[in-house]
Amino acid sequence: GLLREIEADPQSITVVVAEAGETVVSAGWIRYQRGTGFASLWGGSTLPQWRKKGIYRALVAHRARLAQQRGKTLLQVDCSPDSRPILERLGLVAVTTSTPYVYTP
Repeated sequence: GLLREIEADPQSITVVVAEAGETVVSAGWIRYQRGTGFASLWGGSTLPQWRKKGIYRALVAHRARLAQQRGKTLLQVDCSPDSRPILERLGLVAVTTSTPYVYTP
């Protein structure tokens, strides 16, 4: 799905990865909301054996810099309880919560 997004509008999304040798150990992407000051962070995930090494934090900070370089001043992230403390240490502030549901007709 990400490849189709990139092909359709390469300026709307950037995918970033952290690699150790040939292995992708962490990845995430950023979407830039055209015509707004917003960018949104998605897919931040790090392999369990690579956690607690600052990799996720570094990818978040890198994506925030990419947003800033494009004039985006607001970041939106829908995070897990594991990611929230990391994001807060980077200066992000929770303004609301979401509750996921599974619709079963």
